Amino acid sequence: MDKHTKKILIIEDDGHVSKVYETKFIQEGYIPVLVESGEHATKKIVHEKPDLIILDLMVPKKDGFAILKEIKGNSIIANIPIIVLTNLGGRDDHERALGLGANDYMVKSENSIQHIVDNIKKYV
Repeated sequence: MDKHTKKILIIEDDGHVSKVYETKFIQEGYIPVLVESGEHATKKIVHEKPDLIILDLMVPKKDGFAILKEIKGNSIIANIPIIVLTNLGGRDDHERALGLGANDYMVKSENSIQHIVDNIKKYV
């Protein structure tokens, strides 16, 4: 399967940020799927069966840590790679996310959109 058929599910509540990701991922040949809140994220993941999940930790209705626990606790979707992409730069948040099963942790303000795309390529 080439990258043109790879689906990336983006859980991000900031509409401007998610549109930037969506545009860049389309330019790179990926199929982005946007989710704006944590409330139905797991259901959407099961339905869409993405090749990768980009997860913000600060989303409404259910935070990213709870979503991460749900994903890793669901055998249908537990093996999907997850990149946490957040503004939370603290060591505790980083360790907690990786401890819950995230494959990678990136701080938005410390990474360009191109670096994010380059990092995605490691997982899809």
